[in-house]
Amino acid sequence: MKLNNFKRQAIALVLLIFLSVVFTATSQAKEKRNFIQRFSIKLSSGLSYFKIGDINSHFMSGNERHADYAQYFNGLKKGELREIDLGLNSEIELAFDITSRFGIYFGSGYIYTRKESSSGFEVSPPEFYDVDYTFSPRTIIRAIPLKFGLYYIIPFGSKAKFFINGGVGYHFVKTIYYWEQIEIWRREDGSLFADLRGITEWNLSAKGSGYHGGIGFEYSIAKNLTLVLEVQGRSFLIPKLKGTEISLGFPNSESFYGSVFCFEKKSPITEKYYIGLGFYKEKPDYLPSPKYRNIRGAELDLSGYFLKIGIRIRLF
Repeated sequence: MKLNNFKRQAIALVLLIFLSVVFTATSQAKEKRNFIQRFSIKLSSGLSYFKIGDINSHFMSGNERHADYAQYFNGLKKGELREIDLGLNSEIELAFDITSRFGIYFGSGYIYTRKESSSGFEVSPPEFYDVDYTFSPRTIIRAIPLKFGLYYIIPFGSKAKFFINGGVGYHFVKTIYYWEQIEIWRREDGSLFADLRGITEWNLSAKGSGYHGGIGFEYSIAKNLTLVLEVQGRSFLIPKLKGTEISLGFPNSESFYGSVFCFEKKSPITEKYYIGLGFYKEKPDYLPSPKYRNIRGAELDLSGYFLKIGIRIRLF
């Protein structure tokens, strides 16, 4: 399926290049501007919304698990794990006007998002006075996109114009997923039974292709300078999250290279399945069934939309 998606994106890219060549060949005789005057640079920045994928599913399932445990033992749920959804996105784009209506562009940029939260439960299981559990994750995602596409311009008066764009791209992604776990057990007499603390960090790299499209508005504010407002949607699903895990604390301390896998794990307490993430050197098909099910490679979903403002500079 992923190979077929890549083939479709490659075909789309070839068609875009072919159409660009055709438009250039048929319009150069009609356009009075020289070759250099057709170029422009757009600088923009704004706010992005992301889906993120399996990491967010893991967080939401964690909230459910903590609430279920608190209810099962007549205890208290603490805090709330929050989804990663908003981030910053900056871009630079080199555009070339093939005609007064059509053009092509190449672009790159920088995507950044970060989220911290904490959740857990405090309960009193049999033979213990108190069990206090806290899970505190911090996620940082950075990405560099490379983009290519076409745009169509709709003039609106002498200074304004609307445009529609779309194309394909490739993302290079770095992710840091860090979390702390604290688990404190006390006996019925109040004495400390166990104080378990652990820190784990995943440093991950991934890359993937996708497509994007949007609409925008430009208004001329000076010679060779226009103000740009744009809304753009994108579909980028990043598979194969690989890197290193560094773990300090319980059950042991270690560091190794591997991949992130997503699965559903059955709780022996509630008998329900919850979505989990695990770091393994290879696909963990050896995990016992039916305790584990739906084991697959985790994915990072950077699909969403981007609201940005910027300027376009005509080079000459």
